[in-house]
Order: sequence, then C-alpha cells, then structure tokens
Amino acid sequence: MVIVVAVLAVAAAIAIPQADPQAAFAADAAVGEVARALRFAQREAIRTGTYLQVSVDPATQVLRVYVPNKSTGVTATHPIDKRPYHISFAGNAMPRATIVSSVFKYEGGPTLSIASFGPDGAPAYVDPSFFGQLVGLLQGSPDIDPLKDEGKITIRYGNVERVVRVAPVTGRVSL
Repeated sequence: MVIVVAVLAVAAAIAIPQADPQAAFAADAAVGEVARALRFAQREAIRTGTYLQVSVDPATQVLRVYVPNKSTGVTATHPIDKRPYHISFAGNAMPRATIVSSVFKYEGGPTLSIASFGPDGAPAYVDPSFFGQLVGLLQGSPDIDPLKDEGKITIRYGNVERVVRVAPVTGRVSL
C-alpha cells in the first residue's frame, strides 16, 4: 500500500505542474506596466498632436516612450515622477520579468518592435527621418503606415506568459 501511494505521489508531482500564484500576480503587474506605457503614449500623442513611439527591445529588456526624430528620439517624461519614461526589465524594477517578443506589422513597412501612435491616437508608424528636430511632419505624407495586424508584446514571469495587444484601427490596448 505504501509503495502504491509513493508511486501515485511521484506521478502526481510529474503530471501536475508547480503552481506559483505569485508568478501569475507578478506577470499581471509587469504587463500592466507595459499597457500603461502604451496607453500613456497614445493619450500623449493625442494631447500634443504629435507622433509618439514605444520601443520594446527584447535584447536589452528595455521599454522606452519617446517622440521620434532624426536622431535617437526625445524620451517622453513619466507623468508622475517626471523622469524619462523607460522601464528596464533587466534591472531591479522588474526582477524575473522578461520581454519575450514585440511584434508590430505596419502596412508597407517592415515588422518592428515599435508601437507608434499618431496625433489622432490611431496606431501608425512614421519614419523618423522625415521629422524635423521634433515635429516637422506634413500630414498626408506617404510614409505614414497604419498598423496592419494586431500588435503584440509578450512578457514572461517565471513560467507564466502574458500578452498585451494593440488593435490595428483603434489602437485599443488590451491584456
């Protein structure tokens, strides 16, 4: 009887994965930060009447909100602490949370790891080389590419993955 119980315990340990409720809560918190950054960029683009972009780099584990321009872009400031708006998943801010992927496919353009919002809040990518120092973009430029498919940013915390989605026409950010 003891042997049967031991064999069943080993089989159950193998068949049922380790549930870590803390990982699910932490993954939700990490994607919540990403969703807030995307929503901030969209609202700020509407408020200022300019383009704002959110760069998500899985290689460096950094998310950055910025106004695109010819050089590296001007980083937007965080609405609360007024520091440059970037989140480092590699540092102490989000331990164990990692950016798995960021995929945004724009019409007529390549697949990028950049979410871009236009002055109307719709997701549309504009090549930063067409900007003046900050804004000199003419409306109706042929280099404005709307988001073709749903944009996705995947975050992993431990063995839990969550996805933040951006709708192609409206720019609605959802988890």
